[in-house]
Amino acid sequence: MRPSGLRPGVFLDLGGTLVLPLKPQSLSDYAPLEHAAEAIAMLCAAGFVCPVVTVQSRIAKGLFTQSEFVDWFQTFRTRLASQSAVLEGLYVCPHRYAEPCRCKKAGGSLYRRATADLDIDLGASFVVGDSLEDMDAARILGCRGVLVRTGWPVEQHVEDLASHVADDLLDAARWIATARSPAPDPAACKI
Repeated sequence: MRPSGLRPGVFLDLGGTLVLPLKPQSLSDYAPLEHAAEAIAMLCAAGFVCPVVTVQSRIAKGLFTQSEFVDWFQTFRTRLASQSAVLEGLYVCPHRYAEPCRCKKAGGSLYRRATADLDIDLGASFVVGDSLEDMDAARILGCRGVLVRTGWPVEQHVEDLASHVADDLLDAARWIATARSPAPDPAACKI
């Protein structure tokens, strides 16, 4: 039974899942992937909350500031919302990949913060991304991981960690909509 008040989530990676390129030189380089808005709208209509969890090492490298990134994301989110694609959060690790920090994806702290902020039921949730770190986070959190092939190239062992491998976010959203198994309604179980 789902704890009262909690809702299922689909934690979304940004680069390679929602936008490209993977290594932008500026924020203006980012462009939404085809069908991203449609996929998010489908997930929202199915009752999922969709927080974005991302590593933005370009902040630590000085290509843009965290404030500039947040402003860009707000504009991006507003644009998608006009298509019924509602993104939540922004949960961002601004550090370089080699730099030790507590907010790296596989540690799960950003996901746990989103879970608390948005009342997410981890057992009914999914992590969608294009990397080993995304699939590791899904495993650590007890969620199902969906690997999309629109970002970083991945090896077979990473695909093996995923509950599903999707061509893109729309393919992932379709699978999630059919893979979810809602908790039974306790009132319907009374004899």
